[in-house]
Amino acid sequence: MTTISDPDELVAAVEPLLLDKEKSRFRLAVAICVGLALFALLNATAAVYLYRGINDMRAIEARLEDLGQFEQRMSARLDTVNNGFQSRFEALDDRLRASFGEVNANIARQAPDMSGNHGGDAPRVVDLPSPAEDMAAVASAEADDQPAIAEMPRITRRRQAPAVPPAPSSNYQRIVSPEGKVTYHKIN
Repeated sequence: MTTISDPDELVAAVEPLLLDKEKSRFRLAVAICVGLALFALLNATAAVYLYRGINDMRAIEARLEDLGQFEQRMSARLDTVNNGFQSRFEALDDRLRASFGEVNANIARQAPDMSGNHGGDAPRVVDLPSPAEDMAAVASAEADDQPAIAEMPRITRRRQAPAVPPAPSSNYQRIVSPEGKVTYHKIN
């Protein structure tokens, strides 16, 4: 272990090394130069990033301006398409109204023909009795032993034929499965 008996001797030995005027000026100059170099390097780096950021900002502004012009062009095209569809719908509406007018005119022309006698029997209107009158007629017929059916007018009802599906194209082959499912396969 080292013991120092006189602390003043240590300070006197270290003091000339630290307080040498020539060396301390040189060290101070070197420290200032290093600090200024670091500050200049920091400023140069910041300037480069700032310049890049400004260039990126200009590029983005140019693209946004192009996007605004693109939006205007798309809006104009959509308006054109919308006007085209609207004019087609108006033309279709006019044609439908004209067709309905023709149909109504044909019906109006045929209505007098149907009311007149055109070679066949005129349609007759049959008044059907109410269910209460039917029951009374049946009860009186049973009492008189006369058939009540003869008194009632005969009503003929027309059955509608089942709708026939349209014939498929000759490009397809119709296949019916055992379950009754119908499928069509394209013929190559």
